[in-house]
Amino acid sequence: MTRTYIFRDILGVCLAAMLAWVLWAHDSALHAAPSVWRDQASGFAIGGYDPVAYHTDLKPALGREGVEHRWGGAVWQFMSVGNRDVFAMHPDFYAPRFAGYDPVALSKGLTVRGHPAVWAMYKTRVYLFRDVESLRAWRRDREKTITMAQANWPRLGGNLPGTSEW
Repeated sequence: MTRTYIFRDILGVCLAAMLAWVLWAHDSALHAAPSVWRDQASGFAIGGYDPVAYHTDLKPALGREGVEHRWGGAVWQFMSVGNRDVFAMHPDFYAPRFAGYDPVALSKGLTVRGHPAVWAMYKTRVYLFRDVESLRAWRRDREKTITMAQANWPRLGGNLPGTSEW
């Protein structure tokens, strides 16, 4: 009887250690690339735009001074305390994909910051684009562009803040 308990305890410790390792490895992979670009003048993530507003208001909106949250090495601004609190609970969901860098440029091996006012939502994720022409190119073949950008992202993420300003 005690052998069963000892075996179960050892198995539990091993499973907990494996889970901790998987979570650490996953967390390390997520932080291999930056979580967002920051405006050089203000220091705010994605130029001070509220990342939750893309989902709730379906349009870009500037955040307010003092309604802020620190995540991913940057300060994010929000229109409301509610938006801030929702973001704080699920930042990976609300932060723009590819740290706010243009997926069309990434698919070509370049890092170009997306402009917060030139955006699209696809499969619940927000993508920012350098300009309207880049957005049009993305709309022509979203899946291929995203796949290529994703393939380039681990390599390009280390070369940020980018090759171009918006």
